[in-house]
Amino acid sequence: MNDVKVITEQLLTGPAITAVLDDLAALRLDIFREYPYLYHGRREDELHYLAGYATAPDACVILARDGSSVIGAATGMPLVHEDAQLRAPFAGTGLYLDGIYYVGELLFQPAYRNCGLGRKLLGQMASKVRSFGRFRTLTCATVERPDDHPLRPGDHVPISRFLGRTGFVRLPGVTTRFTWCEFDGVERDHPMQFWSKELC
Repeated sequence: MNDVKVITEQLLTGPAITAVLDDLAALRLDIFREYPYLYHGRREDELHYLAGYATAPDACVILARDGSSVIGAATGMPLVHEDAQLRAPFAGTGLYLDGIYYVGELLFQPAYRNCGLGRKLLGQMASKVRSFGRFRTLTCATVERPDDHPLRPGDHVPISRFLGRTGFVRLPGVTTRFTWCEFDGVERDHPMQFWSKELC
């Protein structure tokens, strides 16, 4: 970031999340257009999905703002409240499902990346999750793309670098798949790789 920016963070839980669903949906639709997601989404689908954060027990959202503009967010909820596609891969891993907290998103507009905000919001989420007193592990899932993907930007930095620096480890063989429409109008099946981080 070239200019000095005053960033504020707001942690929300329960029904209070409802007030920021529009901001979250707009942020997701904007950032998920980028590689590696290439997601062509619809606002109504985003709002339907995000509404679950306002009702799921122990779900939370952290918004980062520059003034009144939402420039980033972290979201999470207990894995037991997520879709079966996210829960099923953990069968047979030895990890206690009720003790896993799923970090759904950690997103920032381009001008606010690589300046410590990701680490800061992740730390705030980890602190909140610890306060619940029953979670041992954070997990997340990343989109897997081949290194030679034709739409991969030359300056692309894979999220795996950030995850490794913040204590997440790749869970070999723990994967899932989701289908979504890309910007060429084609629906494709996308492999997702899970990572985990123990909460101290």
